[in-house]
Amino acid sequence: MITAAIAILLITSLPASSAEVTRLTNINNSYPYPAPDGGRIVFQSDRTGVAQIYTMNADGSELRVLTDDPLGAETPVFSPDGKHVLFAAYVGEGNNDVFIMAADGSGRRRITGGPGYDGHPHFSSDGNRVVFNSDRTTPDRDADWNQRWHEIFSVALDGSDLRQHTRCQSVCTFGSLSPDGNKVVYRRTIEGASFSWFLTPGQRNSEVFIADADGANEVNLSNSAAFDGWPRFSPDGGWIVFASNRAGPAGVGQLYLIKPDGSELRRVTDGPWSYVQPAWSADGSSLYAKQGEETNDHEFGDIVRIRLAQIYLR
Repeated sequence: MITAAIAILLITSLPASSAEVTRLTNINNSYPYPAPDGGRIVFQSDRTGVAQIYTMNADGSELRVLTDDPLGAETPVFSPDGKHVLFAAYVGEGNNDVFIMAADGSGRRRITGGPGYDGHPHFSSDGNRVVFNSDRTTPDRDADWNQRWHEIFSVALDGSDLRQHTRCQSVCTFGSLSPDGNKVVYRRTIEGASFSWFLTPGQRNSEVFIADADGANEVNLSNSAAFDGWPRFSPDGGWIVFASNRAGPAGVGQLYLIKPDGSELRRVTDGPWSYVQPAWSADGSSLYAKQGEETNDHEFGDIVRIRLAQIYLR
């Protein structure tokens, strides 16, 4: 069994009918990504107070920490051959870059550099390129993170051959290329009536978009006033998984599948828990996600595997 985060509760008054319960720990195990053979999972955890990169066996055993970054490391993924881990790490105030290391944490090497935020890295399906979002083209680096221009880029593994895949001039993050490399899917914020993660009304809407690899022919796939994000292509390119809070309640997301042409929207998860940050198994039969709870006061979660019934993939 994959182990669950332990929440320590303090009961500060009696009797039970009027007890006040205060959560003392809010551990977040998040952004899971399975190795191609399914034997290990890499993920991000703040169990020591600062997010670092860990791996564990698929049953939750043999936990290992791979990073020790003072400012934190985040959003890891395995390479298609399982030999390397790609991740982002803070190297200074407001400066986040993309790194690669061996699956055991050795041989760490920096791929992107310069001021600003480079994050949410993914491999291309052949393992030869790194896709990431960056605010390097933003006209105002002093603007709040959500007011900068974040675009989807890719580079070769040595950091050369930089290519820009979107020209959103807004927040476009969590990008990945289709298995054939012809399409890019990503989360984009657009102007318009919307609901935040906690269902409060606003005017900046988070949607899932797909476009040609050069950014042309952009299409809004999720097309909802809800918060939609964390999209990823299935290994065969036939589906895109994403998370959305369109079903409510406040602070709760569920996983959905949709075809790249925007058809056949299907809901995968249900219940009171929130499911976000999905990743596919290499054979496309399972999803891995963070299952948790989030309120205005706390956030905690852990990693789950969701085996897909054939009804979802037909």
